[in-house]
Amino acid sequence: MINGDDLKAMRKQAGITQAQMAEKLSCDRKTISNYEFGVGEPKMGQLFKWLMICRVDVKPLINQISNIRHKLDSEE
Repeated sequence: MINGDDLKAMRKQAGITQAQMAEKLSCDRKTISNYEFGVGEPKMGQLFKWLMICRVDVKPLINQISNIRHKLDSEE
């Protein structure tokens, strides 16, 4: 599972400040700080946007989810 330390590491690796991340996610800097300290968690949409902003390749995960959905659809 992705935790606050992971979020912070990804953000720092991407060279993005908390204030910049907050602007990109349309929230305030304190919210980013809280996520990174484990006080609350980003919603799924925010998490995926965080990953994309930090240039994390989410394609394998998306492909896996798509394959699961197609498998279930074909079983119905």
